[in-house]
Amino acid sequence: MLIKRLVLVILFSVWGLISFSGLARAQDKVLYIPLDERPLNLDYVITAMADVLYVETPPDFMLPDHRTPAPVEPLWDWVFKNATDTRGMVLATDTLIYGSLISSRNHELSREELLIRVENFKKLKALNPRLKVLAFTTLMRTPAVNTAVEEPAYYGTYGAAIYRLTALEDKKENGGLEPWEATELAGLKSFIPREYLRDWLERRAKNLEVTSRLLELTREGIIDYLVLGRDDTSAPSQSHWEYRYLLQQAEGLTADKFISFPGVDEGGLVLLTRLANLLAGEKPGVYLEYAPGPGAATVALYEDTTVGENAAAHIAAAGGRIVTDSRSADLVLMLNTPPDGVTREAASPANSAALRPAAAAYADKIAAYIAGGRPVALADIAFANGGDNSLLAALEQAGLLPRLQAYAGMNTAGNSIGYALCQGLLARQMQPEDQQAILAVRLLDDWGYQANVRGQVDREIIRPYGVDKNNLGAYADRIFTAIREGMDRFARAHLRDFKIDSLEISFPWNRAFNIGVKIW
Repeated sequence: MLIKRLVLVILFSVWGLISFSGLARAQDKVLYIPLDERPLNLDYVITAMADVLYVETPPDFMLPDHRTPAPVEPLWDWVFKNATDTRGMVLATDTLIYGSLISSRNHELSREELLIRVENFKKLKALNPRLKVLAFTTLMRTPAVNTAVEEPAYYGTYGAAIYRLTALEDKKENGGLEPWEATELAGLKSFIPREYLRDWLERRAKNLEVTSRLLELTREGIIDYLVLGRDDTSAPSQSHWEYRYLLQQAEGLTADKFISFPGVDEGGLVLLTRLANLLAGEKPGVYLEYAPGPGAATVALYEDTTVGENAAAHIAAAGGRIVTDSRSADLVLMLNTPPDGVTREAASPANSAALRPAAAAYADKIAAYIAGGRPVALADIAFANGGDNSLLAALEQAGLLPRLQAYAGMNTAGNSIGYALCQGLLARQMQPEDQQAILAVRLLDDWGYQANVRGQVDREIIRPYGVDKNNLGAYADRIFTAIREGMDRFARAHLRDFKIDSLEISFPWNRAFNIGVKIW
């Protein structure tokens, strides 16, 4: 994997060695510790930055590997060793403290061990006083379903009940319960084994103390900028209660020191974009254009705030600013919100390629901005976990897909906003062939796979044969072959305007939920 990644970076970096105005220079070396080894957190990020910054990451054996955490002490040694000759760092604190995102949810580390690791951040400025330290941390999620894929084993049986119990506790504190809800709460407390609930809450308490300490380090100037990513934190829930607590802890920290938004996997790309703008002394302007309907007032699935607030937070975190005139914007960010304000799953029957009036109107707006010479990035958030088939079909028919600066329609709204925004801003300094390749990868992954091929494989193989999506077992080869064939058909059918000589599909974490895409 390391060799492949180095080759990919070299291919995308050759032109970046030439000096240019705007953003940072590709010679500016920065360190990046990703949240985990998935493409969204690693390969896609490095590729997007390759024409802008020289991003150095640890060797593969120092990174997490699914449920195996990173070796934290050697990883810190690598960071210390490289701190003296770098201009800045973007650090996933979950990796440097718990070993990975997954490990933050199921670790058995003591409070003392965790706080010792947090204190390592103090050594960075001692090694290099001019160093810019940008960090992103996560608020532990509260899944609403029974799942032990990334949570402790007992969450597979009692997860939904734990979620519901904490939601009622949160609501009780934040407005009160109806009599029937109080009865339900009492029943849940009797149903969930005390040792499981205690284990879950004690781990969260330790994580909360770690995050509070990171806020203190930000206040002290040890961390120059901190992002708190909120992962699947719809309200009410334990995560929502903890967020309110952390906002109290962050009181007095200004927006140029700390910010929080719904979304996690985009954190590395957002902060590397911020670092590039910071090193170049730039603050690019972003104009927002919402789809017809509630638009900015939409609260997307899995999130706890409006799309408008989420977009504003991502723009600020990336080092940008909102402008009110598209003619003065460095980027027009189109936000494809659902016309009725309700986010559905991309796999739902509602996500058909039939042209909807709202999608047609929004495609016309996109066309008008492009015709007017404006750089357009599309955050496709009408559906969760995949692109909007109707809108993308309209853009394909009009020949507009390759004329976008950037596109993202992945997982959650926050993920898509962050990726579309940052790739759109970075596109200004990309070589045209690099920008087109990155755009094609996102269309293949978010539109091709998440909105179409994944559902087809689910209907034809996974559901009929009762396959566990997170443990494909004996069906893995058959499923992976079907995915590769489906993706190849999709690319030939819908991305004819892009240069794709070879398509490589990989399967991080050996599951059907997400894939990795590379093209040549």
